Amino acid sequence: MTDHERAPETPLPPPQAEAPPADSPDVLKEENAKLADRLLRLQAEFDNYRKRSTKERAEWTDRAIEGLILDVLPVLDAFDRAIRSVEQGADPATVAEGIRLTRRLLDGALAARGLAPVEAVGKPFDASLHEAFASQPATEGAPPGTVVAEILRGYRLGERTIRPSRTIVTVAAAAPPAVDPAPEEE
Repeated sequence: MTDHERAPETPLPPPQAEAPPADSPDVLKEENAKLADRLLRLQAEFDNYRKRSTKERAEWTDRAIEGLILDVLPVLDAFDRAIRSVEQGADPATVAEGIRLTRRLLDGALAARGLAPVEAVGKPFDASLHEAFASQPATEGAPPGTVVAEILRGYRLGERTIRPSRTIVTVAAAAPPAVDPAPEEE
């Protein structure tokens, strides 16, 4: 075999420096720096997320309040008209009817937002819906524990009671006090 017939020699890779052991101070310092940098970035991302969430929540609240106000503005307009009518000497019956219509307008605006009155009179007392303001003895038509009058209307927002009805509730008639027989005289 001649020099020309020999296969070309592939150059050997340059000798590499031996990798430092995984627990060497240089490797540990580099890994620590990477982890510290990663921690700082994650903290900054979380802080930005928290700020963005707070801002979005505030915007949602503002939008909800704005929507409610827009629903109630026609009610304010109706009250303004009622005041002008009274000032101009309108018939009291006409003003009263205007106020009833305004009340229905307000009820409709609030109902559209999920507000509903609590039904009370004639219903069994329910502590989650009613507040017993006073009591009276039960009658044949209203057994004990029945709401017989509503002093202040209660309201629910969706499934949650936001104000219980103040009510008068029937209670069982108190048994007459036991009478001790008079002591026999001796």
